[in-house]
Amino acid sequence: MGRQTQTRERLVETAAELFWTQGYAQTGVSSIMKRARATSGSFYHFFPTKDDLLLAVLDAVGEWLEAEVLDRAESASKEPLGRIAALAAAYRGRVAPGATGFGLPVGSLVSELAPGNPAALDAVERIYRRLVSRIAGWIANAGGRRTAAEEARSLGEFVVGSLEGAALLALASRSTAPVDACAEQLALRIEDAVGDRTSSGDDVHVPRAGGRELRDWKAW
Repeated sequence: MGRQTQTRERLVETAAELFWTQGYAQTGVSSIMKRARATSGSFYHFFPTKDDLLLAVLDAVGEWLEAEVLDRAESASKEPLGRIAALAAAYRGRVAPGATGFGLPVGSLVSELAPGNPAALDAVERIYRRLVSRIAGWIANAGGRRTAAEEARSLGEFVVGSLEGAALLALASRSTAPVDACAEQLALRIEDAVGDRTSSGDDVHVPRAGGRELRDWKAW
């Protein structure tokens, strides 16, 4: 990997951390360069403006969500209940008091971007579409039962909207309780939609609803 590539990656990773922890507007270019150990020449070589850096950050977030959140959720379980529990756990980990990192909730940046940065808002929308599409795919072919594409997509949007809203409430209250409550309700809703078809071959704990014991989804 070339030195220029390494410098660009450091700038993107540093900006991502700072944008999520202290806000886009509150993060200055100089603080990004200092923390990333980059010169102004290097910064403006890669990113003519701060908004260009933001777009690169959002692209990186989309890739991170695919590889580190959605792919891992798919590996954790064969069933949508288990995968959505893993997704909820990823949100919970990102909003727990003292947690560091970036990417979730995506909506934490939206209020700063609207309506003055349509390119960034388009990038956020693409991230949401990726999340919804993957979750809809989990639901559409659950346990041998095929769910209509429109219903699966609607449920995918419901899952993403619920977790994003709960995560923002968790950040405001400095407590993971909103995400915990959301995860339990999502388990009920998804099981109602796809039925109790947990594969006996799964080695993971899947939330169970429908009048039975709801296992602790935080074990993920």
